[in-house]
Amino acid sequence: MAIQLQTFLQAAHARYGLRLLAGRGGLAHEFTWACLLEDIGNAGFLRGGELVITTGLAALQEHWLRDFVHALEGRQAAALILNTGKYLRESDITDEVRAFCEAHSFPLLLMPWQTHIADLMQEVCALLMEQAQKERRTEQLLCALLDDTAAPKPPAGETVLPLYPGASGRPVLLTGRQLAALRELTERGFHPRRFTLTVFDLGAPLAPPEDADLSRRWRRALAGLPLQLFFFRGAPLLLRELPEAQEADALPLAALAAAAPPPALLGGESDPHTDLAALPAAYREARAALIAARTGLCTAGAAQAPPPEPAAPALLPFRALGVYRLLFTHPDRALLRAYAEEHLGALHRYDAAHHARLAETLRHYLLTGGSLAQTAARTYTHRNTAGYRIRKVKELTHATLAATEERFAYLLAFAVERFEASLAAEERRPPA
Repeated sequence: MAIQLQTFLQAAHARYGLRLLAGRGGLAHEFTWACLLEDIGNAGFLRGGELVITTGLAALQEHWLRDFVHALEGRQAAALILNTGKYLRESDITDEVRAFCEAHSFPLLLMPWQTHIADLMQEVCALLMEQAQKERRTEQLLCALLDDTAAPKPPAGETVLPLYPGASGRPVLLTGRQLAALRELTERGFHPRRFTLTVFDLGAPLAPPEDADLSRRWRRALAGLPLQLFFFRGAPLLLRELPEAQEADALPLAALAAAAPPPALLGGESDPHTDLAALPAAYREARAALIAARTGLCTAGAAQAPPPEPAAPALLPFRALGVYRLLFTHPDRALLRAYAEEHLGALHRYDAAHHARLAETLRHYLLTGGSLAQTAARTYTHRNTAGYRIRKVKELTHATLAATEERFAYLLAFAVERFEASLAAEERRPPA
């Protein structure tokens, strides 16, 4: 639960006489609570995101306010309200304090002594409770829309009409629970016109206390961006609204990684969608991109084993998967495996029996456009050896490898094998 500082000020500044003195760049900060704090020694108890109010009752030292502001900004408080008139005056606020607040985008506000602090805090608490209920219900509905574990399957040989036609023209098959969630989201005014969904790997699902803490830190890092942050099955998801027909700005991954528990951060992002009913499809795309990033599916030479964990945050979009997009969205993995076996099975059996490398040689031969010289260089063999292996490949597969269609068929078979190896590596991951 959080409220943007700017939104609150627009509604309440006149009622409470609030005036911004410095730190305008931080008005996009969200606050999660309001507290009265007088003793600078208690700043260490803040968790971040608080709207702090002080009267300056304990301002006994010359640089008390400077040290107080430094301590609050260091604890990532959302803003500081100075209740001036008795213990603090506006003239007590030095240029050094104002400059610090401007440089660190830390909002510093003034409130007259006549304002009752209890009234302000009571309203803030009521607004936060209301916002928390709205956010909790929205997250529940989004999770219900994503949960397609009970999606209806059409009987063999029959066509079933979709429950929801889909605004984009593509039919969407939804369960009754998903459809009810979609309708309630729409009634609540939650219907982004164009969006992507990003799912992140944190190494393990987060428990409610942990996800609330991460949510607070990430929301601060993403302040001002039009997005919804929620958790599905313990993993953080970002539903980000995009401008019409434009690419979105890059996510500040470094800032998110700094606030995330693990040392590195991986994410997968879906294609843009224009219909909230496509949220389950967007989730599958984002998960596919995350698996590809995690297993090195789209990097050369990483077909058999997943790469080491990345040292820097990375985000792989679904569109970067190329032909693997078709494989991830194919409903019949058995058919894909049969296709790969049909084209490459004989080579693998020969390689296993004779400790040969026919399949590897064929793959490089196809990738180099049929160049024996480049194939030999890539496989660290003599050109004659590469030529012999290709002749053996043609003998075992009964293929000439001359036609473009035939070469493509074998390249696709290798792509299917790499795809299956990637999924197998994913399935071997220890349960989070």
